[in-house]
Amino acid sequence: MSKQAIIDKIISDAEIIANGIIEEASAKVDEIMSAAAADCYRYVYDAKHEQDVLKKDIAQRSDTVAQLDSRKLVLVAKAKVIDEVFATALEKARNLPKEKYKKLIFGMLESAQDGDVITISEREKGIVTEASIKELATKKKIKLTLNKELGDFDGGIILSNNGIDKNMTLEVEIASIRDEYEAKVAKELFK
Repeated sequence: MSKQAIIDKIISDAEIIANGIIEEASAKVDEIMSAAAADCYRYVYDAKHEQDVLKKDIAQRSDTVAQLDSRKLVLVAKAKVIDEVFATALEKARNLPKEKYKKLIFGMLESAQDGDVITISEREKGIVTEASIKELATKKKIKLTLNKELGDFDGGIILSNNGIDKNMTLEVEIASIRDEYEAKVAKELFK
């Protein structure tokens, strides 16, 4: 074999080896690209799935918060309605016709005990008098005194005896009634 033939053989073998390496490298590139594409696809799919889960979670949280806010608003509105009911009851009690109001006040005075000092407000001035107190005291066979000073409340009475006050003002009486009947009123109003 001639020198040229040996060189041609080496070049031919080198080209075959180079082509094999190129084909192998090309196959490896295709394999890497395919794996990278699969990884990208999986990453995009996972990211989309995670995004969908987050969207759903955020939507559920938003819905829950909206429901809670809605319930709070309804409770606030119901509380306002109940406040108005009892405020109206207080005003109606203050503005009863004179005879009914007198009956209410003297009903309160029935709980008076011996030695009580009765404090009235401006509203009871023409209803609870020295004479009516004297008549009640005689009827109950106890000693009662009408305080010369008017109380700074609007309706009802305060019975005082030995430093202890029995507050029977209209505000306190309505608050007491509210404590007892608020649940029933709410149930009746918001069936």
